[in-house]
Formats: sequence, structure tokens, C-alpha cells
Amino acid sequence: MALSVVGVAAAIVLTPLLMPPPASDAAAFANLTVVVFTAAAVPVALFVWVFLGYSLVAFRSRQRPESYAPRVLAGPMTQIGWLLVTGMLTLFLVSWGLYGMFVQAADPPNTLIVDVTGQQWAWSYSYPQYHVKTSQLELPANRPVQFRVVSRDVLHGFSIVELGVRVDANPGEPVTAPAVTPNRTGTYQVRCIELCGLYHSLMSSTVRVVPQADFTAWIAQQGGHP
Repeated sequence: MALSVVGVAAAIVLTPLLMPPPASDAAAFANLTVVVFTAAAVPVALFVWVFLGYSLVAFRSRQRPESYAPRVLAGPMTQIGWLLVTGMLTLFLVSWGLYGMFVQAADPPNTLIVDVTGQQWAWSYSYPQYHVKTSQLELPANRPVQFRVVSRDVLHGFSIVELGVRVDANPGEPVTAPAVTPNRTGTYQVRCIELCGLYHSLMSSTVRVVPQADFTAWIAQQGGHP
């Protein structure tokens, strides 16, 4: 129990330091999920490790294995407690995931549609609402964005970690991702997260999240119009 308290505190403090700062509500929820699930896993892992360490000391024997076997008996209260704890933990994890799916399933108004095409070994983008096609991804801040992702050749994976976006790019089968709303301007990385060939590790580009006025000006520079 003492180790669990220390471990949970360490998970809450240290885990966020290992993840990039979120730039959308979806990414913030994903980061929070990692922290909560890690903290929930600490007591379970420590129960196994501490009991294993105790067993190595308390039940050690130099006799032949068949001549010595410690009797391990679980009483009714132990069984009930074990089922209750594990059942509540599982119910909590399922409820958390269902809540996250429910939030992401929302269909916000004024959504920007971006068609993403992956091919060995580059990404290209299309803005059907503005009639723009480009190799540079530009997004307005504080406006929902929905990515429709497809591949021209092999399986790719479209990922923007800071925005909480991770979508399979299947050959000839478009996949529509839940809408996300970038809430922090900046430049972030677009990466392929599926092994797609020789230059998979080089299949990356940048995405710029800019104020709405700058995005409108950029669309005009690309020759786009509503």
C-alpha cells in the first residue's frame, strides 16, 4: 500500500512530462487517459511484484519441487474482495472509454473538411470547401476539423500527436476521423505510424495552426474560394 501511494503520485506527476503538450481537447483527453490508466495500473502491478518478491523469500526451498508445495487457500472473503475490486476497476475503465467515444462522436457546426491522401512517401491535402489542393497542411485555430484519410498504394497511418489525431490510411477505403478542434497555435509534426516501406521514417511533414484571419489569407494565396 505504501509503494502504491508513492507509485500513483509518481505516475500523476511524471507521466505528463513524457507527453507533448496538447493542442486540442481531444489530445488533452488522451493525455489525461494515459495518466489515469497508468495511475490505476500501479497498485495492480505492485500487488503482483510485491507478492512475487514475498513468495521468492517466504516459500523458497532447496528440496525437490515435488516434495514441497506450499498450500495457498483463498477464503470466501478473499474471493469476494478480489472479484469486487477487479470488477469495479474494469467497470471504471469501460465507462471512461465510452465517455471519451461519446464526446468524440459529437458533430460540431462549421466543421472544416480536410481530405488527406497518403502515398509512398508523402502526404497531400485537399480542402473541398475551398477548392484547394496542397502539400502543406494549414489549420485555423478554434475551428473544428474533420480529416478524411485514404491511401493510394499501401497501408499508412496519419498521426498528429499534439492534436490527438491518429487514423489509418487504407488503400482505396477512406476513413473519416472524429472532429477535433485545435486550440493552440503553432507548428506540429505529421507522421506516418504504419510501416509502409523503405522511406517510412521520412514520411513526415508539418502542420501549422494559425488564427482564422491568417488561414483565410492563406486560402486566398492558394487560389481557393468558398
